[in-house]
Amino acid sequence: YLKMIQRIQTIYLFVAAVLTFCLFCLPFANVGNGFMSLSVTACNISPSTPLMQSSKMWPLATVTLCAAIFCLITIFLYANRARQMKIARYNIAVQAIVMIGMVICCFYMQRSAGSMATVSPRFAFVIPAVNIILLILANRGIKADDDLVKSADRLR
Repeated sequence: YLKMIQRIQTIYLFVAAVLTFCLFCLPFANVGNGFMSLSVTACNISPSTPLMQSSKMWPLATVTLCAAIFCLITIFLYANRARQMKIARYNIAVQAIVMIGMVICCFYMQRSAGSMATVSPRFAFVIPAVNIILLILANRGIKADDDLVKSADRLR
């Protein structure tokens, strides 16, 4: 396991997993229309007043959880670089789906809150884009390791 931790792609994958799990806690948008304010995370929409009930967003939460689990699974597949690259590529697509889901959620929230509503994105809104960059860097690192092993096999 020590060799696995020494690889830079492991760091990229771990940071991507942590950032993806942060989407469950950090709001990626706030929606307000003057009367009420809503905070939107990957798993729920919670109002600013405790009198209103928060609602769950199961589809986005499920896709986000899958993205985080894919990051963790990819870390532990270091012995099979081909499969590791394949799952990292799938995870790039899943992160893109998370990003699209967040954008759709913001449009839906603004539409349902009325014409006076304002949607203000937060820092967590860019996390899927950062994760895609981290996953591309991890894929490059895995590919470099694979090329290094193949060149060493050729020399023998």
